[in-house]
Amino acid sequence: MEKKKAIIIGAGISGMTAGIYAQENGFDVTIYEKHSIPGGQCTGWKRDGAFIDGCLHWIVGVNPKLQLFPIWKHIGAFDENTKIYLTDYFNKYDIDGEIVTFYSDLKLLKQELLRIGPDDKKIINEFIRGIKHYQHVTIPVEKPMDVMNLWDYTKIGLRMLPMLLPYLKYTHITVKEFAEKCKSKLLEKTFKKALFEDYNLHSLLYIMQALSQNDAGIPEGGSLNVSLRIAKRFKNVGGNLVLNTSVKRILVEDNKAVGVILDNDEIVKADYVISAIDVHYTLDKLLDNQFKVDFYHNRFNKRDTNPLSLCVLASYKVTKDISNIPRMIEFDIEPFYIGKAKISVLNPRNYSFDKTLNDGFTTMTVLIRVGDDLYDTYKSLSREEYLKEKERIGNIILNHLKNYFKLTDDEIKFIDLTTPLTYERYCNSYRGSYQSFVTTSNHEKLMDTGLIDGLKNFVIAGQWVMPPGGLPIALFTGRHAAYRITRWEKKKFKA
Repeated sequence: MEKKKAIIIGAGISGMTAGIYAQENGFDVTIYEKHSIPGGQCTGWKRDGAFIDGCLHWIVGVNPKLQLFPIWKHIGAFDENTKIYLTDYFNKYDIDGEIVTFYSDLKLLKQELLRIGPDDKKIINEFIRGIKHYQHVTIPVEKPMDVMNLWDYTKIGLRMLPMLLPYLKYTHITVKEFAEKCKSKLLEKTFKKALFEDYNLHSLLYIMQALSQNDAGIPEGGSLNVSLRIAKRFKNVGGNLVLNTSVKRILVEDNKAVGVILDNDEIVKADYVISAIDVHYTLDKLLDNQFKVDFYHNRFNKRDTNPLSLCVLASYKVTKDISNIPRMIEFDIEPFYIGKAKISVLNPRNYSFDKTLNDGFTTMTVLIRVGDDLYDTYKSLSREEYLKEKERIGNIILNHLKNYFKLTDDEIKFIDLTTPLTYERYCNSYRGSYQSFVTTSNHEKLMDTGLIDGLKNFVIAGQWVMPPGGLPIALFTGRHAAYRITRWEKKKFKA
């Protein structure tokens, strides 16, 4: 019996995950990727001989006892033999000369918070309890929630019951609002630094529950090697990965996705199409704005309450041994501007812990959140003006790094700066957003189905399906996409 054909647009984590599961469930799968390498935003590259990790702060799902690890293992991202660098602290903060460590271990975290806020025992206990409640979080990784039966819902509900009330409360409290309950100014500043002030507290609690359960770490070799291993797994199960090939349009006939048109105008027919790329590009370009999806339409048109995640990533080559410098530490600086965003802190990441990434030197990166306006500003610049602006930012940060870490011109060098235009160029990201919408206290419905009313045999997968995005969401929505097309064929899904 001839296999049904599935086309997947985009070889990021979501696309390749969907491809592996679909191929294993009897489909003939081809993934089209516009870039020369797989991975999407889970990637890395070299500048001046130095490797820059462009994605991983950590991967959630490295604890073999918890629910995401089996999926990462199944798609080949890592296994029990892969060295994982666990994250023993969320971050360190230099606040007016006082170093505060936001530990992963809850006992150490509580001790540290009480040390800096001895009169805030009540709010500290509330925060620690909140993390413990969130340890019961259960992601619907096995199948999409809209196809679950009563027993499926019951299992998830019972598991998540301890976090129900905290979730209802903390999704509508910003980090800023929670921090301002503190009596200690140092503790207030620490909470405000822990996550962007306009994020809801739910987001911080979710991150901390993963760290507290040793479920967040960095696989040796970094982001690109994770993606290359997944691509190898996809090919090994029989999938066809086509690089350097863009999709220009999704073919729709009689309200059904029937294939794609490539950039060279070649028509490729298929029984199912999965789009695992930027959702705005999918709806606006690939589907020619034929379909309105309220979940996305409302957010794209209400960015005051659903802001985008834009950033610049500055990278530096360091020839001095900096293994004694923290992996992450945030410190205040003399403010400067990137677009309209006032930058008053830096939070460099030191990659010296992974000796496989570079030989005899290391890299340091600084990710800075910027405003939505920067996209328009940079779009208006000439090529020469744009490059000068990148140099300006890179050198300002360079001087701050040299001063703070006592490094000389010979020991640290600015080598690269990615901007929203970089994300747009390589990943078709809407306005250069590197993640989905920010989950503020005013966020709307949390998760989309990935389906479009009036369009059959088509699924959206990837981090836009569930704001604020990130690798775990890309992972399980890719699996969900494969689950859906298998179910449409009235076949049992093989996990």
